[in-house]
Amino acid sequence: MSQEKSESDRMVKKMQIEVLSLAEGFFQSNILFALLKLKVFELIDGGNKTLHELAEQLDAQPGTLSRLLNAGVVLKLLESKDGIKYSIAPMCRAVLSPSAGEQYLGDWIRSLDYFCEPLSKLDKAVLNSAPTTDPATHLGGDKESTRSFALSMHNYASLRGKQLADFLDTEECESLLDLGCGPGTYAFHLGKRNPSLKLYLADHPEVLETAMEIGEKYSLTNDVHYLPLDALKDTIPGTYDMILVSNMLHGLGEKTSRNLLKSLYNSINQGGSLVVQAQYLRDDRLGGRWPIFLDLIQLCVTHEGRNHSQAETRLWLEEAGFRDIEFCPMTLLNTNSYLRGYKA
Repeated sequence: MSQEKSESDRMVKKMQIEVLSLAEGFFQSNILFALLKLKVFELIDGGNKTLHELAEQLDAQPGTLSRLLNAGVVLKLLESKDGIKYSIAPMCRAVLSPSAGEQYLGDWIRSLDYFCEPLSKLDKAVLNSAPTTDPATHLGGDKESTRSFALSMHNYASLRGKQLADFLDTEECESLLDLGCGPGTYAFHLGKRNPSLKLYLADHPEVLETAMEIGEKYSLTNDVHYLPLDALKDTIPGTYDMILVSNMLHGLGEKTSRNLLKSLYNSINQGGSLVVQAQYLRDDRLGGRWPIFLDLIQLCVTHEGRNHSQAETRLWLEEAGFRDIEFCPMTLLNTNSYLRGYKA
């Protein structure tokens, strides 16, 4: 066999492994999703539980439950020496145990489970240019889904919120409006960094219920106000030194996003700024990895949503009247970056 043929075969085998790894990934993710939905990590949290104890608490057959738990052991999510007693694997405890605090990822992973069904029909979304699920489900149409979605955004934003507070200077600001605040995590971290900053959190009433609950976990001395409103329909009360629009525009589409940014110009004090935080696509729309995935999620769960690039968002800000626009990518571990434009 020639050296060229051998190298070609090696590359083909490597590609086979990579393609199969992509195709088979749903096995692993569904095991994790099932463990989370059954609250196995909560039940085991802080110690060991026997198979029969877990089966009794879940009202499940021990033999059936063991098949899932053993799969968790294979994936190093759980540990067991005998198939009788189970504990959370030490590294997983730091992110999957409810006692993990801001490092907890369980709600975020449950949100990924939610997106699996609409994305399983991605081909239909492409052919029909239409969502494959009811867009209102996680945006106020269902209270339980809305709470779950807000909690997942808190998981996602917890570590990134610390970075935003490190990079976004609010020293000259007296007031901040977090429009479409979701769980309020970014505003709370900015408030921790600047205790004199007055915080105004605006979102749907159902979302604000969860934001208030999360806000109680932060030791804030800031003056905090909750504004129940629909940013696309209601008049925004007052004016602010800074308005934060975080991970919101991708769900709206270009026309609505441009109109919203134009309307926000009048809600900002002279010399104030608008900050658009997003997981920006590359300007050629060929990456990065998560911004591409986010773009496809919008195709499947919204009517008009699509992810946007830093360049086109800058254009929208200029069109709205903002000047001296700054771009801040933060760190490589953060999929978020932001544009900040000023009202001259």
